[in-house]
Amino acid sequence: MTMKKGLRTIGIFAGALSVLAAVPAWAEGKPDDSLESQLEALSLPENQSPVPVSQEKLYSVQSRYAPLKGRHEIEFGYAKNLTPPSYISSDQVDFTYRYHLSDRWDLSVGGSYVFNALTDAGQNLANIEGMVPDAAYVKYRADFLATYNLFYGKFRVSMDKVFYFDQYLSLGPGYVVTDLGHSAAAVGDLGLALWLGKTGSIRFGLRDYYFHEVRHLSASNVQDVVFHVDLGLLLGGAS
Repeated sequence: MTMKKGLRTIGIFAGALSVLAAVPAWAEGKPDDSLESQLEALSLPENQSPVPVSQEKLYSVQSRYAPLKGRHEIEFGYAKNLTPPSYISSDQVDFTYRYHLSDRWDLSVGGSYVFNALTDAGQNLANIEGMVPDAAYVKYRADFLATYNLFYGKFRVSMDKVFYFDQYLSLGPGYVVTDLGHSAAAVGDLGLALWLGKTGSIRFGLRDYYFHEVRHLSASNVQDVVFHVDLGLLLGGAS
C-alpha cells in the first residue's frame, strides 16, 4: 500500500514538472500582446503618412458673375483736371462707347467737352493788373483706348450685398483741341470698374493726356491728369 502511494506521488510530481517545462515554450510561441508591443507595431517611419495621399491636383475656379465678352457698354461721366494751368479751373463731361472683346480685353472710343474758368486768383489778376495767364484753354478731347482688366475680384458691403470689380489699365492715342490749336496725344488710364448687377457699371480712375501745347508766348509738352467717374450701361449678352 505504501509502495502504491509512493508511485502515485512520483507520478503527480513528474506530471507537474512536465507542465512547468512546457510553459516557457508555449509562451515563446504566443504573440506578445503588451501595450509597449502594440505601440511599437503602430509606429511609422519618419515622413510617412499613415494614409496614402492622393496625387490628384485640385483647382478652384470662380466664374465671372456678369460675363462681358461680346457686350457693348455706353458711359457718361464727369472729370476734374488735377493739373490745369495756373489760375485756371478745368472740368469736363465725357461720353464713351466700349466693346468688350472678352472678359479681359475691350476697345473704347470717347470724347470730352471741357469747361474752363479763371480761379479767384486768376480773376483778381485780370481785374487788378489787367493780365491773364499765358495758357491755352482745352476745349475738346478724344481718345481711342485698348483696355486690359488686370484683376477681377469682389468685396462685400453687407450680408446680402456683394460688388464685383475689375482693376483695369488703358492705353492708346488721343487728340486735344485748345483755343490756340490742336495736337495728338498719348493717353493712359488706370482705375477700377465696379459692376452693378449684370447691366450697370461705375468706372473711376486717373486718366493722363500727354500732348504738345502751344500758348501765346511759348509751347511745351504738358500732362493733363484728370480724375473721372463714369456711369455705364451694359447691352447685349446674357443679362
